[in-house]
Amino acid sequence: VIPATQAPSISLTKSADVTSVSAAGDPIEYEFVVTNDGNTTLTGITITDVAVGSVTCAATSLAPGASTTCTADATYSVTQAQIDAGEVVNNASVSGTPPSGPAVSDPAELTIPATQTPSIDLVKDADVTSVSAAGDPIEYDFVVTNDGNVTLTGIAITDAAVGAVTCVATTLAPGASTTCTADATYSVT
Repeated sequence: VIPATQAPSISLTKSADVTSVSAAGDPIEYEFVVTNDGNTTLTGITITDVAVGSVTCAATSLAPGASTTCTADATYSVTQAQIDAGEVVNNASVSGTPPSGPAVSDPAELTIPATQTPSIDLVKDADVTSVSAAGDPIEYDFVVTNDGNVTLTGIAITDAAVGAVTCVATTLAPGASTTCTADATYSVT
């Protein structure tokens, strides 16, 4: 009897159909390549990816040196939190069972950069279209819009003539707007 040294091993490579994202909701299609880089046949090949969900592999049994391609069953949708963070980080792992002994596994991480384009827009309005005397009151209000692709915090308006301005919201998601009003009526000089 000549013993056969068993060295089961598996490797996982993860890729995506995009190299960067720029908005919440952008789709990403993930693909995986699993390789049996050991010397025993592996069965029960499965990929775990919490973010992507279920993954289907062309083969679930691999001879030594063989590879199989696996694809996520659903397209992944980028979240606003990932755009705000500047990247989409996704982790997966593969496992396979050798003829004897415990299952072998390998993790894989893929980071896709998120292009951030912060931008803000301010529109100022008054309750009158003209004035005719010193002391005429003007009530100013403002509309602030986040026209970029990242969440903006600390929204504040500076207006030396008007003074303090209060905004309904100080955090704006992309595409959102808030109304701000001068705390005091301005008096024409």
